[in-house]
Amino acid sequence: MIAVFGANWCYDCHLLDAAFHRPDLARIIAANYEVVHVDIGKGHKNQDLATKYDVPLKRGVPGLAVLEADGKLVYSQKNGEFENARGLSTEDFRAFLEKWKPGERS
Repeated sequence: MIAVFGANWCYDCHLLDAAFHRPDLARIIAANYEVVHVDIGKGHKNQDLATKYDVPLKRGVPGLAVLEADGKLVYSQKNGEFENARGLSTEDFRAFLEKWKPGERS
């Protein structure tokens, strides 16, 4: 599962969501992940989940965490890697999805 911490006011959150719906990336997601959007509102909602999954929202949103099916944390971004989604290429998104999919994690 990929937990995406963001908000409807966040331009880069919308860009990340659009990237995840591109046919080439959507196939990887459908085969390996469930994407769950976690609304942070104006920055005060769901702080407990961000803390639990070690996503430092002060670094910006969207913030992502990769979880096992049982909720165990596999990876969380620590440095706002997706905060500037507009500057990332399709290959950047694909590399992230490939790296953290089950069976490929290192």
